[in-house]
Amino acid sequence: MMRIIDSRPLLDAFLGALRPAAGRAAQATGAPPVLAIVRAAENAGSAAYAARIRATAAQAGITCHEVPLDTRMDGAALCAQVAAVSAMPGVNGMIVLLPLPTGTNVPQVMAQMDPDKDVDCQQPLNLGRVMAGTPLYLPCTATAAVMLAQGMLGDLAGVNCAVIGASASVGRPLALQLLDRGATVEIVHIRTRDIADHARRAQVIFAAAGHAGLVDAAWVSPGAVLVDIGINADPTGRPGVVGDIDVAAVAQQAAAITAVPDGVGPMTTGILLANTVHAASRQAGVDFTYPDLTTLPAYQALRL
Repeated sequence: MMRIIDSRPLLDAFLGALRPAAGRAAQATGAPPVLAIVRAAENAGSAAYAARIRATAAQAGITCHEVPLDTRMDGAALCAQVAAVSAMPGVNGMIVLLPLPTGTNVPQVMAQMDPDKDVDCQQPLNLGRVMAGTPLYLPCTATAAVMLAQGMLGDLAGVNCAVIGASASVGRPLALQLLDRGATVEIVHIRTRDIADHARRAQVIFAAAGHAGLVDAAWVSPGAVLVDIGINADPTGRPGVVGDIDVAAVAQQAAAITAVPDGVGPMTTGILLANTVHAASRQAGVDFTYPDLTTLPAYQALRL
């Protein structure tokens, strides 16, 4: 029977371990760490993520401000607004949620952020640090996905992994993190020929294509572990979001699958908030260490 992985209990434990560090940063500066969320496009995935961040930040001792921008704003105006948010002295960390309005030069917009405040690792300098294996902050979604895979399987060394999706925000940093852990990684994407054949060879599939229900039983080998990173509007029109994997179709094949939106999503938020505390600590000259997940019973309970 396929196991559904919900990481909300792990997030609660992680935030409890993070809160003392937030308190130390607040004591040094006289105010809690502050995270600014910039959202400039209507999208089910980004709206769900923003709502989760707002709802969760207080548990970590973080103040969260959302900065909604006019979706009709042109590229120059959007760059100016992002730069203005980044320059606010009371903001310790910020995230610019994707997607941005159609036609926007995304790297140009991300370049407006101060790298020290870019807690989602999207500023070009921080992307380069991630690619070099020396990140200033942990890439949020990629780190969360790898953490859950490790929690389920333990050591990833030698494990065959397929990453579906090659975006700079998820697919590429995810592949690098897996390589750093000794996994064998194949990156495929929506234009890959015979993509299902590639996925079927993997023991772990990370689905991050942004395409609802893309992965079905034909893509999955018996006993595979599925990490669903997709957050999409339900194509049937029902409220809520769905992932990139057709859960009902793979139920007889897979050993486990992360829930959507409560699998990778909660821990993505947790890493974002930890990065925010890290940023506030760096700016205040206070030491910071990320909480050790492996010591948490909720993490140990993920093991298959």
